Amino acid sequence: MFLPKRNAPETNDCADQRLPRSHSGLVLAGMRNLVALFLVLWFWMAPSHAGLGGTATAALLVAYLVFALILLAVAWRSWWYEVQLGRPAFIVDVITLLSALFLTKAVALDFFSPFIPFFAFLTLNSAARWSARSVWLIAGGLVLGFLLTGWLVDRGGLSIDMARFARRFGSLALLAVMLVWFAFGRQLSGAARYERQCCAPMYGAFGGVLRYAMDAYGARGGVLAWLDEGETRPHLHAAGTMEGASLSLSGGMMAGDRPFLFGKGGQRRIVLMDRRTLSATQDEGPVGPIAVRDGDEGLAIPIGSRTGRGQLLLYGISGMNSDDLFTVQGVAREIAAALDEDNAETLAREVALSRLRSQIATDLHDSVIQTLAGTRFRLQALRNGVVEGKDIAPDIDMICAGIAGEQDHVRTIIEQLRQGRIQPGHRDLREELRAVCAHLARHWMIRIAVAEVEEPVMVSAALCFEVQQILREVTANAVRHGKATAIDLEAACVEGRIRLEMIDNGEGFAVPHQPRSIAGRVAWLGGDLTVTSVPGRTAIVVSLPMGFA
Repeated sequence: MFLPKRNAPETNDCADQRLPRSHSGLVLAGMRNLVALFLVLWFWMAPSHAGLGGTATAALLVAYLVFALILLAVAWRSWWYEVQLGRPAFIVDVITLLSALFLTKAVALDFFSPFIPFFAFLTLNSAARWSARSVWLIAGGLVLGFLLTGWLVDRGGLSIDMARFARRFGSLALLAVMLVWFAFGRQLSGAARYERQCCAPMYGAFGGVLRYAMDAYGARGGVLAWLDEGETRPHLHAAGTMEGASLSLSGGMMAGDRPFLFGKGGQRRIVLMDRRTLSATQDEGPVGPIAVRDGDEGLAIPIGSRTGRGQLLLYGISGMNSDDLFTVQGVAREIAAALDEDNAETLAREVALSRLRSQIATDLHDSVIQTLAGTRFRLQALRNGVVEGKDIAPDIDMICAGIAGEQDHVRTIIEQLRQGRIQPGHRDLREELRAVCAHLARHWMIRIAVAEVEEPVMVSAALCFEVQQILREVTANAVRHGKATAIDLEAACVEGRIRLEMIDNGEGFAVPHQPRSIAGRVAWLGGDLTVTSVPGRTAIVVSLPMGFA
């Protein structure tokens, strides 16, 4: 699939959303060098080398320093080998600690203090790489190793001060507990919040989340494969250096719930198995739905939301390392929430447009169509008047006035549509109904009597408009279908609701039939409609909530 490059600006005016990243592998390698150097210097400065194991101890510590320097170079150059060599290097660390303790007899002599930072380093190293349960086991194993070394030294003929040995043993055990608690009691850095109003208007929903993730990790390019619920084929979105690149779907399954680093075109992967455990694998299969080119390396983030699922690949991350895997959960959560919110807004807009179309159709039916029907009704009456020789000029003037009034009404509807809302404010429903009833009476040549109400009935302008539309439809139906000549109208506020009662003297109709247009509008307003009809009397009662705005 070829994605054309868009002419969007590359710079992002959003606030800095870069994650506070770390590189624990490189830091641990540096700490190993400091520990090794400290041991060598302390041994060299000791007054009696022979009593501390002599040449054997010196060879062990120098070899360990060289080993630490090699691992530092590896961690600096390759995140792959840094993780791959983590477990073997830790085994060498433990062997060096216990061997040095035995050779120097530090469990019994005064050369013990240099091994305290060594023990702390091993505990923190394991906490940075493995689960809490594994670290507790390792810390316990180190403490037991100290006991075993003391027993071997004692068996070798050196008398041990048990009080001093117990103090050292207790100190190591307490230090292990504190270090493990400190390592796992602290939370990893969270992801910055995704600001939709900053990114989405410029780049769209998918472009916005791509740039958010790129900013978080300092990536130069990104690709998102997204599969909406109910669809069978994901679609691709690219940003940064990947815009305009030739991309294709690999045919692989959508990503699971595990993020990973990938290199060598996806053949090398460091997978985050749980919150703390990393697993290094070599796999020839696809990394997900996106085909990765040879030589590419980056970070793969699975994303799952209520409306779909997908995989995000970030390329060109400066200083990429295994610590980046521990922050992806927060980033994925922000992206999923942003896409869900965008989907919800899209659905809301579609629903609003559907309601608007329905409302326009209803308003046109209740105003324009009914006005044309009334005009046709009046013109037929005028033709009869011409045949009978009557003066029809006053009737023509009334028809013109009625059409002019309806023109004003249609202009009002159009203006409301342009503004997206009814004009704000409140109206006295009594006065508004008197005005519209006078117009309807002239237009339909019918008597409309409005019952007097002492107290004003104040309603919102929106509700007043809806009541007028209901009255227009009731009047048109009464004249056209019921051949009514009079309508009695009463409007009042009863128990916090607007109650409209409209009674005409028409021919009536079969109940439980309800006028569809009126029933639909009342239901949309959250009201109740009651219709009773017998020949000579049809009563329509509408009850509407006051809160409609």
